[in-house]
Amino acid sequence: MTLPARSRPILFALIALFPGLVLSAATYLPMSDTDLARQAPVIAHATVIATAARLEPIGGEDRPVTLVTLALVEAIKGSPGATFVVRLPGGRVGDSVWWIPGTPVFSPGQEVVLMLAPQADHAGQFRLTEFGLSRFDLVSDDTGRKFALRPAFTAGDDLVAAKRAPEPGGSSTAARDAESFLAFLRSMARDEEAPEAALAAPAMTRAKWSNIGGREPGLCQGGDPCLWRWYWDTGTSPSAVLSVNGTQSNLNGGDEPACGTDSICDVTNAAAAWHGVASTDIRLSGPTTPGNVKVNLDSTASPDGTTWTTPIGCEGGTIGLGGPGNGYGSGLTYRGDTPYYYPRDGTVSMRKVTCTSGYSAATFRSAVLHEVGHVIGLSHPDQAVSIHSTTTADDWNNAVMHSVISNNKPDTPQTDDIQAVRYYYGTAAVGPAPNAAFTFSPANPAAGSPVLFTDASTGSPTGWNWDFADPTQGTVGATTQNATHVFSSPGTYAVKLTAGNLNGSGSTSKTVTVAPAVTTCTRGPNTLCLNGGRFQVTIAWSKSDGSSGVGTAVPLTSDSGYFWFFNSSNIEAVVKVLNGCGVNQNYWVFSAGLTDVGITLSVLDTHTGTSRPYFNVVGTPFAPIQDTSAFATCP
Repeated sequence: MTLPARSRPILFALIALFPGLVLSAATYLPMSDTDLARQAPVIAHATVIATAARLEPIGGEDRPVTLVTLALVEAIKGSPGATFVVRLPGGRVGDSVWWIPGTPVFSPGQEVVLMLAPQADHAGQFRLTEFGLSRFDLVSDDTGRKFALRPAFTAGDDLVAAKRAPEPGGSSTAARDAESFLAFLRSMARDEEAPEAALAAPAMTRAKWSNIGGREPGLCQGGDPCLWRWYWDTGTSPSAVLSVNGTQSNLNGGDEPACGTDSICDVTNAAAAWHGVASTDIRLSGPTTPGNVKVNLDSTASPDGTTWTTPIGCEGGTIGLGGPGNGYGSGLTYRGDTPYYYPRDGTVSMRKVTCTSGYSAATFRSAVLHEVGHVIGLSHPDQAVSIHSTTTADDWNNAVMHSVISNNKPDTPQTDDIQAVRYYYGTAAVGPAPNAAFTFSPANPAAGSPVLFTDASTGSPTGWNWDFADPTQGTVGATTQNATHVFSSPGTYAVKLTAGNLNGSGSTSKTVTVAPAVTTCTRGPNTLCLNGGRFQVTIAWSKSDGSSGVGTAVPLTSDSGYFWFFNSSNIEAVVKVLNGCGVNQNYWVFSAGLTDVGITLSVLDTHTGTSRPYFNVVGTPFAPIQDTSAFATCP
């Protein structure tokens, strides 16, 4: 599900041909990397330069679209040009906001691999061939190894989407090795048979679930904050009424629900199931004519004109799309969260399938319910943690709104879904929201050194969102109760904490003034000075119970030392910094840990002010760090 209050950009809905995958708004059938690469006229390895939104006529009204400008690194297939533009649905222009759940979000500086096709009605622009399936980020894990990750999917679900695993919802952390993936794509571009990319487990983690605007305070296309809610209780939004165009063909039986292969009956079920959640005021009905939420079945082209332009075959790919229409108004507040935009209409489109084997009616029924859930503002419970959720991981995995349809293919809202809509549209009395408060130390931090932020909120919050206002780290900083952050540059930062529970949110901000990085290393109880004193090393820790602190430093040699956290006889982490300038013109950082607590290890080159943070997520074993390209600051 997504509780109307778990935010982050809504990701893709993925619906599997066999088990049925559903990742936020767009819906997919699994498709192998081989078929994906063969069908793409253009494959580009590129970096993002800029994004810009503008209004264009779509569906009879002006709606924002986003144009992403990229610089070519390598033309693996086809010739997009030295710089080229990718067109995406949605964005924000002034007070006009449109957001299709599942639309990939690009930021300047990202390194990506894209499967592209020319946008027929916009000369010089390209579209993603299969929406979220066609976008890969090239990122380095904590050891420096590069991987190709599809941000639309969790690691386990990505293997299902690529037909490399049989069941959704797995716990696999395997991902494509970037060099292996690029080599595979080059072979495919030469029409040579090649094994698919090698898989390995990156030393990194992903967030969990969201509102379609993203985790509070939200993050729409282009980085603008936004959240979504139908305001029919105030008369600002009209009641949502489904209308149906066409019927869905090529649904097969075997595990079909009460409707059999009657797709109109499944749309009726979606309206009745959401409207029927007890203790809510969900003004959703239909299907009837006229209606303001169009459900297009057997659709040969998506409404936005970029997601698909032809029916889908047996290979797999995007099969559905759903979400609200334009967002109106600005600055609306709901239970302490802002800004909210109110929809007045919406669209669900299910792509026509020409493959005669089709896919199961039960999968379709669950998928339509899922897509209508996006229209009323819900996202995926496994892709960005809401500060208002109190459900469990088991509840998320069984939800209608989970990014991958569970094996039981639910056709009614489940526990997590119900909590979500009761938050957004509940009729029960609402108690007081938390009062947010926090402290931080040290009081006068320096760039490159960890700052500890400690929650002091009252009112029994169950979730937290830290925004460190640090552009180098992104808008959303952390979602733990207490947090550690390393500011890479000196300056003044307005750090904001939002604390929430099922009653709502409370927020507070404090100014943190960060001094320039130290130019010399001074040995202290919490500081190691390594490699002749050039490198300052500190470590901060946090536990699942919310407690946190800094490690006590003990030097071993001029290049190495260790830290303890709780008892001087209990070594937690060993660190060394070596001069590798004679080998590869870099200083090297190596570390090993004997712990599974959360860690931020900070290494600062005091001669240049350059710092490198290394992380270990709470609850996971400390992965060895062997970074031989840590500091290109020789001599």
